[in-house]
Amino acid sequence: MIMDDPEVKPMSTISSITLLNKFNVKQLGDLEEKVVELGMEEGVKLLKASLQSKSVLTDVFLPKLEREVNVES
Repeated sequence: MIMDDPEVKPMSTISSITLLNKFNVKQLGDLEEKVVELGMEEGVKLLKASLQSKSVLTDVFLPKLEREVNVES
């Protein structure tokens, strides 16, 4: 499991439940799985974002427009 900050953790049932509690997720239907392609361009963006942000994966793989729509919903 890779976190947004970017922290890598082993994926287990306990770590998943802990993460859901941490973000106060009440409905599992609110979760979304996202599969991303990682090439040279994304690698460079990840490196740059990791030096400038604590939300690296969000900044690189979710366009600002999509995040703004999700926040307003």
